[in-house]
Amino acid sequence: MSDFAEQRKMDVAFSIAENPVEVTIDRTEKRPKGGGREIVKTTVGPFTIRIFAQKGKSIGVVTLATTPGIRQEDRTYAFLAAADADIQCSPAVQDEFTAYGMRFRVTTVMRRYWNGELTNIDGTLEEVS
Repeated sequence: MSDFAEQRKMDVAFSIAENPVEVTIDRTEKRPKGGGREIVKTTVGPFTIRIFAQKGKSIGVVTLATTPGIRQEDRTYAFLAAADADIQCSPAVQDEFTAYGMRFRVTTVMRRYWNGELTNIDGTLEEVS
């Protein structure tokens, strides 16, 4: 285990601790069954993560018609989690959770490695109704 990987894990833990939120994941999986698929719903967690706004990114901007005009609303967020958090996103797996009174769907997950060792997980979220 490298010193840099351990330092990175400590830095991630420190960053999460600055504004932590505990989330429990509602997971929907599509699993092969016979000639089709079955939908399996499970709950995983809780995990302590950090959520922050991704303001200023063009991706995820929603244009809403309001009276008397139009406004743009950015519903894109990002998260940071420790290496042991089980957060997933794939065509077969959809993770959602509630935090800060909002419902989030995981839209991307990036596993970060140093010399083959997983140091943390981060990704993007979208606010859903």
